[in-house]
Amino acid sequence: MAEMQAVGGRVQRLGSMFGRFGLASLSSAIVSVSHLLIQLFSIHHLGTAAIGTLAFLLVIIQFGYSLSNALVSTPYTIAVNQSDEPDARSFDFFFPVNLMLAASQGLICAGIAWVTASPLAALLFGLAGTLSLIRWFGRSNAYAHHAPARAARSDLAYAGTILAGLLIAMRTGAGMPAIGGMLVAASLVGLLPFGLAYLRRHVAVAPGRALSAYRPVWKQQSAWTLVGVLSTEATSNSHSYIVTLLAGPTAFAPIAVGMLFFRPVNVCITALTQLERPRMTRAVARGDHEAAIKSERIFMAALVVLWLGTCVVAATALYAFPGLILKPTLDQRLVMIAVGLCALLSLIQCLQTPMNVMTQARGAFRPLAAQSMRSCGVGVAAVTLLVLGTMPVFSIAGVVLSQIVMTLGIWHLDRQWQRQQEAC
Repeated sequence: MAEMQAVGGRVQRLGSMFGRFGLASLSSAIVSVSHLLIQLFSIHHLGTAAIGTLAFLLVIIQFGYSLSNALVSTPYTIAVNQSDEPDARSFDFFFPVNLMLAASQGLICAGIAWVTASPLAALLFGLAGTLSLIRWFGRSNAYAHHAPARAARSDLAYAGTILAGLLIAMRTGAGMPAIGGMLVAASLVGLLPFGLAYLRRHVAVAPGRALSAYRPVWKQQSAWTLVGVLSTEATSNSHSYIVTLLAGPTAFAPIAVGMLFFRPVNVCITALTQLERPRMTRAVARGDHEAAIKSERIFMAALVVLWLGTCVVAATALYAFPGLILKPTLDQRLVMIAVGLCALLSLIQCLQTPMNVMTQARGAFRPLAAQSMRSCGVGVAAVTLLVLGTMPVFSIAGVVLSQIVMTLGIWHLDRQWQRQQEAC
């Protein structure tokens, strides 16, 4: 009887975990699937260099999400969740700051596409880069105000538009400009659930006033968070930048194919972080450290379950349907190595992220940045040596090493804080 009750308790906890993360995970997973399908389409319809270029542009857009989280989303979430009845309008200065960040990303994407593709592709990927961050902050805004359904509707609209575009492209064919156009259309449709009021808030405050109001946030939080994000990006994606710079987009293509299997995990990590950060921040702010620690553990369990499911899908696709993923111009052995290394890297990130979010929730931005800088140095050095001394695909091992260093550092900070709470 006791055994049945224990099993029932575990099932109930598992059901509670899926209920808590189900909506955010499902909508984020659908977006991930749409991006996966774009890359699968590119593998079969674009040249090897274009495959690498598209994957690199998607890395840049993903990096933009991290920058938005550091500079806008995380400070905004913490600000509106530190009291039970915040005046949302007092934080309107975040919106113009987000618009400036989005425009900067658009220019970077346009520049990369101009050099590697065409002027039309540059225009469309520039718009896609800008709109993607405006939509991303809309999701963050919805999560910050505990309205995950609004963010889910945006995700579903975004993914549905991409799927419709791909169905058309499969009949008519498509190059880089058409794929950029799909991303622009998807971002525009994905903005509809947030309404015109959300868009108007981006221009409600003059840029100068917005930056002036943002200055204290920058000094207290964002400066250290930005250091952490930049060093984390250098740690997590140094292989993307270094391989593309030293060996070119063609050498990056097998790595890009390996990475695309675990893109759903990366997107869900980012999306669930937006969901859990307000919960952890509010728990820490009201002194309920037990609830914050419990949230951290549930978050980690959810990510590990998601990782296991992704590994099963990746193994099934590679061994049962290799023709769906690979084409003759790609070296199958290199792709297999990339998938294995990416799986290990993804697992480490799943274990690390909840501790990272908890550290942010309690405001320890400076020590977190120090840990990130330490792992960044290890990662950049390891990846560069591996690219110069071995095949580029093994550069992922350098990222794995740096993430292990980062995870151990955050684990030490996390355990130190938990011991302090237990002693109180």
